Amino acid sequence: MYSQNPKLDYGSSQFDVRHRFTGAVTYALPEKKSRGQMLEGWQVNSIVNLATGAPWQVIDSTTDVSGTREFTDRWNFYGNPNHFSYRGSAVIPWSSGTSNAACLSKATSMGAGAVSSFAKWGCFVSGNSMMLPPALGTLGTMGRDIFRDNGLSLFDLSVTKKWRFTERFSAQFRAEFFNILNVATYASPAGATTIGSGQHNNPTTVGGFGTSLTTPDVANANPQIGIGAARSTQLGLKLTF
Repeated sequence: MYSQNPKLDYGSSQFDVRHRFTGAVTYALPEKKSRGQMLEGWQVNSIVNLATGAPWQVIDSTTDVSGTREFTDRWNFYGNPNHFSYRGSAVIPWSSGTSNAACLSKATSMGAGAVSSFAKWGCFVSGNSMMLPPALGTLGTMGRDIFRDNGLSLFDLSVTKKWRFTERFSAQFRAEFFNILNVATYASPAGATTIGSGQHNNPTTVGGFGTSLTTPDVANANPQIGIGAARSTQLGLKLTF
């Protein structure tokens, strides 16, 4: 936030995922001799990926409220960071001017400069927590990477059928289902953008702060290959010889 005081950026790294579980199961169905080997060579496979949210931080790259000319300001935050975390597509509510009584009371307790900033840029409130801009010429009290994104919850499944023609030659048909439960997984607000209004981790973003409307694969310009795409099905035939 301020290059002359690197200690202000002490905090969790953006790769600090506290809990992750990956499980893979393969089950070969019991076989029975049958016409065309239709009751032989069946196999079911699944992969489950679960992870808690990674950190994301607030960066006001627009207003330079601190006057440092670095355009990496963070605001003041009061309350529980969980109230601003795990939002999915739910935007953190914003109040303009001095319309929010709780924010006005907090800004007033911080002095006239804080009230002036609040009147100009408003505040964000969720639950019992609030985020306000600092007074002009001051640095915000918010720590780096104190909020968490939406985490990951994916279940992939595949069914395969194998035919043996000779000792050396066989064929395998595969039906693969990615994100079979079609669970919506949203990208981190730090990587989400809205045309004309910048990053969703910028509190001056209009109508999108703290949320993401894209999946991680789309946010990384990698649809259907990256993580988080909608349910998709892939069929394939593999020849082994």
